[in-house]
Amino acid sequence: MSVRTRLAAGAVGILILGGATSPAFADTDVPIDEPVIAEGSEIVPDEIGDVPSEGGEILDGVESIDELNEELDLPGQADGPDLPDAVITGDDDISSPSGQYCGAPYNFVHVTQNLKNTMSVKYSTFVQNKRSTSMDWKFTSKKSGTTEIGGSVTLSTEAKILWLGKVKTDYQVSAKKSWTSELGVEAYGKVKAGKTVYGDYGIKKEKVYGYKARVQSDCTITNKQYSTIWAPYREGWVISD
Repeated sequence: MSVRTRLAAGAVGILILGGATSPAFADTDVPIDEPVIAEGSEIVPDEIGDVPSEGGEILDGVESIDELNEELDLPGQADGPDLPDAVITGDDDISSPSGQYCGAPYNFVHVTQNLKNTMSVKYSTFVQNKRSTSMDWKFTSKKSGTTEIGGSVTLSTEAKILWLGKVKTDYQVSAKKSWTSELGVEAYGKVKAGKTVYGDYGIKKEKVYGYKARVQSDCTITNKQYSTIWAPYREGWVISD
């Protein structure tokens, strides 16, 4: 079980959307995942996702004032194996030192490892059940934030375009250059007597490691610049205890 100290901040009023078992949100074109349970949590799937019956008392989430986690682990994620280096071939050309011709020099990007994805938390909340019986709870995202494509080194505009295209093609078709999280996204569940449940809402990031480089006319690769790259691709809740 994870141990965290959460302090209550003033609640923010918001229009509550939806009421189905899937997350409620304002923009149906935005990819929003079902709530997931953090690894190491004692919460079980049956304890999240059900809309409380009408008329029953519900514990509403209270906003945490802890610093938001920019790299929250997502369940089921792991770093992938090292991938082969890029091999560039062109037309046979005996006049070229390499015996190959690749046309005018150009820049490209290459992934050498697919890293585990993380989430940039934009809103954090919790409920405490001080009763002697289980209680229903409801979390609602009440603050929004933006995550942009980025890297562990400064990326030029051209590099961002190249990396975004690579991520969209090879890993996450829904990846975007910039992503702003939704307000009013709900999650429901039950909290056992005397227990606390936490909810983190944010933007999930596809992460890869690799390099931007330049292919010369003779097909040799030069100017490799290695970086960890991330691109926002979805959003949703992570529930923990």
